[in-house]
Amino acid sequence: MANCNNLFQEFNKTIRLDKDRRITLKERRDSLRDRINSGFKELKQKRYFLESSDVSVDEELEFQSQGSFVMDTIINPSNIEDEYDIDDGVYFMGRRNQHDRPSEQEFHDFVIASIIQGKGAYEIEDIEDKDTCVRVRYKGENGDFNYHVDIPIYYALDMNRPELADTKEKWKVSNPIEFIVWFEELIQSGFEARFILESTLYAEEYEQWLDDRRKKDHQLRRIVRYLKAWGDHLKGEMPPGVVMTIFAGSDLNFAPDDRDDVSLRNTLINIKNWLDSNGYTCPRPTTPIGEDLFRDYSQARKEYLNNALNSFISSANQAMEHPNQKDACLKWQKHLGDRFPCFLAKDEIEGAKAYAMPPVIKSDNSRSA
Repeated sequence: MANCNNLFQEFNKTIRLDKDRRITLKERRDSLRDRINSGFKELKQKRYFLESSDVSVDEELEFQSQGSFVMDTIINPSNIEDEYDIDDGVYFMGRRNQHDRPSEQEFHDFVIASIIQGKGAYEIEDIEDKDTCVRVRYKGENGDFNYHVDIPIYYALDMNRPELADTKEKWKVSNPIEFIVWFEELIQSGFEARFILESTLYAEEYEQWLDDRRKKDHQLRRIVRYLKAWGDHLKGEMPPGVVMTIFAGSDLNFAPDDRDDVSLRNTLINIKNWLDSNGYTCPRPTTPIGEDLFRDYSQARKEYLNNALNSFISSANQAMEHPNQKDACLKWQKHLGDRFPCFLAKDEIEGAKAYAMPPVIKSDNSRSA
């Protein structure tokens, strides 16, 4: 049967963020941090008062990287007009409880005011105030790429229990570092929360971990990238990257194998079984534990995902059964997009050597997620 592992390895090189672009995105993220810091300090010196409050902001600021950029599951978008997405948390370090501090919206307003007041090296196209973050969008010029930085805003009396300023659901405990720890423990990569929480003390250890992570490129990271590439290709109502990461990592859905095509096919089957057993909910594995990330999804959106998943599994099974790599590749390309390198596929029957059909791996989903 057709072995497309080499094609997946090439596809991974295409969608994975390379070193140069990673450095560029990090520099631009840091530039926005500098802009917020400078604006924040100026506003504090002026004893800036929030519009609906007579209480000034006296807290100190800290920043923490989070999300796919840290875990190396971020992918290059398929469309040059699409944007790279970076998540960078801003933390107000203080001692005020929820009743004594300004509202969630006022903290959003203060961050926006700091961005406007501050000075930066890159021209901002747009600032959007969302329920759970402030999004700062940059448009590429002269062949440069588009990107945005999502800035979730936290108030932290204790860095182990920061509270997210959600303008819709109000203050709630949310620790994005726990999500990184959860994912990295699945891989047993050696990541420790203190690498980020105490970055000054553990800078050398963190850099060593980053170097090891890049060199090893665990299969689970690749599977998450493939799932994200699937979502990027279909766009529309497909779930965001955090959901794709939970899909791969929850309840042993990830099915490791020597071949990425086999691993992805079996992981897709396990995800389907997991969703069916959970009634198409997606419980968050870290604080706030159990939060359903599908809570706002319409039934139509869930059905769209279900149909897309069934179609992907069907094509994956056909690709695994097909003796011609070229024909098998087209089955994968249907769901992963034109970047999947069928131009490298061999248009010949793999008859000289017999390939046994890999077993279908199914999760025991008797446990409740």
